[in-house]
Amino acid sequence: MGIIRWSLDAAGSAYADQPKDVLIAQGLDNDVLAAPAIKKGKKGSSEVITDGSVFNVGINQAALLIENGKVHDFVIADTEENTGQYIYDTSHEPSLLTGGMREWDNVWNMVKNRFTFGGQSPNTMNLVYINLKEITNNPVGTGKIPFIDRYLNTRLMLGAHGYYTFRITNPATFYENLMMDPTQVYRREDITRVLKAEMMPKIASAMAQIAPLCVNGYQDIYLHDEDIAKALNEALGKEWLDSRGIELVSVALTPELFEQDTKRVMELENARTLSNVDMAMGSMINAQNQAMQNAANNAGGSFSGFMGMNMAGSNAGASALDLLAKQQSANSSMNQPASQPMNTASVEIWECPGCHQENTGNFCANCGTPKPKALDAKFCPECGARSVPEAKFCSSCGHKF
Repeated sequence: MGIIRWSLDAAGSAYADQPKDVLIAQGLDNDVLAAPAIKKGKKGSSEVITDGSVFNVGINQAALLIENGKVHDFVIADTEENTGQYIYDTSHEPSLLTGGMREWDNVWNMVKNRFTFGGQSPNTMNLVYINLKEITNNPVGTGKIPFIDRYLNTRLMLGAHGYYTFRITNPATFYENLMMDPTQVYRREDITRVLKAEMMPKIASAMAQIAPLCVNGYQDIYLHDEDIAKALNEALGKEWLDSRGIELVSVALTPELFEQDTKRVMELENARTLSNVDMAMGSMINAQNQAMQNAANNAGGSFSGFMGMNMAGSNAGASALDLLAKQQSANSSMNQPASQPMNTASVEIWECPGCHQENTGNFCANCGTPKPKALDAKFCPECGARSVPEAKFCSSCGHKF
């Protein structure tokens, strides 16, 4: 008993006649996750699928053949190649037709040992359709969540609200653990309340994992939807994927500051801005410009306004600007290369030929004798000291010329 593809060969041989039933899926939208097959042209759901029945499988749908509450065979159409018409045939073994976009080995392993090949089954067979599309617009919100803001270097208490999306990634697990009744429609609201309750306590740890990625602080949280979903999937993997066949796709959260942190964050952001001297001076100049505009619009006349502004702000405003200017000058000087000390070794010292006074200028500081010209000087061959041309002995070592 299994599913085979409807083809020209099948239509021209055993199934040349009109098939007994034609089954279709209806209502698999964003609000319906699973539903029984509907007999075309007949009212009500198909409680029993008969041998030779034909059914359609559209893109992003899975058709499950259910035997006594267990998945017996299936078609998973996540690619165009697996969409089309199929036949329920009691003389064929299960075919387990899967698509190629996602890994379906876990589905196949789950049902491969349940087959009864060939022959007529004494059990009832039903056909159920599973929605494989991404289910969107599921609201989620949290209470206070601690968040380490690396930009402001502080710990904040955030609230978060937004939406998450999920997808059924193992239709067999989803049916057997959640649905279990092949005649009932399974809607989104039947599971989202449970999913939300399980997700909320895990969001805090997911936010902690993405905190280092938020270079501009808590306001960058909305940029990391996929990172949050990945962290939540790791935390919810056993509860969602293994037990329900569901995987979280994305989580879009908007952070909100609580009242006690709003003022503190503003102060921290201002302090961070004013720590830059250029920005602080710009802020001060803007404040003075605004004060001048207010003074010009003073009801008592602009002259009175300017007098009041000058009396109130001359000392404080000038002092603040002077302090910022000095700070900027200090910062600039710190970036300049240090000045070179004067090289005293290059200063020439000469001895007066008249009074033997040592001098550095062009005239003797004791008697006023002019400095001898360099060409007139002679050097001692013994010690190298310079002497005047008329000297008979070296003034340094006494050597006789």
